[in-house]
Amino acid sequence: HRLLLSKYPCSLAQDISDLMDEELYPRFSNRRHAKIQVRGEKEVLHHYALWAQTAIEVIEIVEREIMMETNNRIAPQKGFDYITRAMEDDDGVGPNTLHHTIIRYCCDVLGALRKEALNNVRRENDMKIQGIRTS
Repeated sequence: HRLLLSKYPCSLAQDISDLMDEELYPRFSNRRHAKIQVRGEKEVLHHYALWAQTAIEVIEIVEREIMMETNNRIAPQKGFDYITRAMEDDDGVGPNTLHHTIIRYCCDVLGALRKEALNNVRRENDMKIQGIRTS
């Protein structure tokens, strides 16, 4: 993300600021339309970078929960359910607000993977316990 964005001559914030100047970027001019196009490209890159970073953070939480389950320990209070609920309850205002597609991906897709992984660990733990009882 940063590598791709660094290839642009200015930042997204600068593009937004530049587009406020109708003298430098007159309405309906090719220059303005080019700036709008590039701004859109940067917005897409920022969106997917935020999506990836958020998913990585949620995956790290899921990994901790799986390790805790593997070792028969109690998962931390601020685990997956807590974090995803906080993401869903966010008021949607501000620069750090997550787009609904990011929230849905983290809750639905990563949630399903988490559930499957935890079920696998629980089955393995149950099998170990059954093996100990039959020995």
